[in-house]
Amino acid sequence: MRKYRIMGAAIALAALPNAASAQEGEKFDCVVASVPAATKDMLGAAMAGAGDEASRDAMFKELATITDGCVARHGITDEQKGHYFDYSLARISREWLAIDIARLDLAPGVVDRALDFGPAGTNPDLSAEMSEEQVMKIVQAYIDAGVDIEKVDGAVWEKVGAYAAATSIYWNKRKLLPF
Repeated sequence: MRKYRIMGAAIALAALPNAASAQEGEKFDCVVASVPAATKDMLGAAMAGAGDEASRDAMFKELATITDGCVARHGITDEQKGHYFDYSLARISREWLAIDIARLDLAPGVVDRALDFGPAGTNPDLSAEMSEEQVMKIVQAYIDAGVDIEKVDGAVWEKVGAYAAATSIYWNKRKLLPF
């Protein structure tokens, strides 16, 4: 009997990291999973410059309401709330822009590698503006990937820049959320 209790305890302990990991994923995914697809599309397009100020304000209010629900559900602190909102907005925008620029035959991973974005990357802060050097790194990375940059429309480059900015905010805010 004691042998079975020890085995049961061992199995329960082994499951704890996975349960904690699942809960952490739920915290990061809560807002994104709760936002309707149409709103995600509008948010992504707005972050790429579409829409008017009134519609953007309405979307941000909707996102804030959803964020508040996730904050309450997952016990996220008031101190983390702003970072969590920014992370969620950047994640939604990043995902939408990645799909959009991929449809235009530009791989978003090229930007990620050029600017060293990722969990172990340097993740430069692009919340203000990209430097000329960073822009040139992206352009050169696309040239190296075989893209004829002369055929890429200016509006597409703006989306690439918006993707880079959203990705920067995404990774930098994620690092500030210790869950």
